[in-house]
Amino acid sequence: MRFLFAVICLFIFACDEELPSQDEGNVERVPGQIMIYNSCGISGAAEQARDVLRAKGFDVLRETDPRWANYEETVVAIRNPHWAGRKQLETILDTENFIVLLDTLSGDIGATVFLGRDYKKVLKIKRGDS
Repeated sequence: MRFLFAVICLFIFACDEELPSQDEGNVERVPGQIMIYNSCGISGAAEQARDVLRAKGFDVLRETDPRWANYEETVVAIRNPHWAGRKQLETILDTENFIVLLDTLSGDIGATVFLGRDYKKVLKIKRGDS
């Protein structure tokens, strides 16, 4: 019985320790999620956008290549005008093509990014980076 009590106490005290963060950097997480559509037809654009936005603290729910792939400019649809990550996204992305939707069905989706052919400029990716 004492052994069981000791194991339980050890478990309780061990669980009380703070686990190390999985993030290597000090990136503050942005509430809500982002969806990314590769709307420019350039292979790998959505993955690059995902990597950039995740490094800035955004939770990218998914990235995909839709059937339409002819956007010249990137468009960002803010799904909730009161989304806490809106200002951060506007600061990070070098575009003025933000539209605000009054979408009450989006749940945790804060924004949808439709990447255009200008995605490297918008994401501030240097030409040599891939």
